[in-house]
Amino acid sequence: MAIRIRKIKGKIVALCAAKTKAEKGDIYLGDEAHHALSTKFGVDWVSEKRLTEDLADDNIKSLMLKEENKT
Repeated sequence: MAIRIRKIKGKIVALCAAKTKAEKGDIYLGDEAHHALSTKFGVDWVSEKRLTEDLADDNIKSLMLKEENKT
C-alpha cells in the first residue's frame, strides 16, 4: 500500500495514499518502499521481543484516522 508521510499539528503521521489527497510537503512512498520499511520494522520488532507492547501513540493514531476519513 502506498503511503503519504505528513506533518499534522506538529506530529508526523503515515497515511494511506488511496484515502488521502496529496498536499504540499507530503512525502510519498510507493508500494515497494512501504513494503521494505514494514519488513524492516517487523524483523527488528520481533528480534527485540517487543511484540506485546502497544505500538501506536494514541495522539498520532487519532490524527491519522481523522485525516484519512476526510474524503
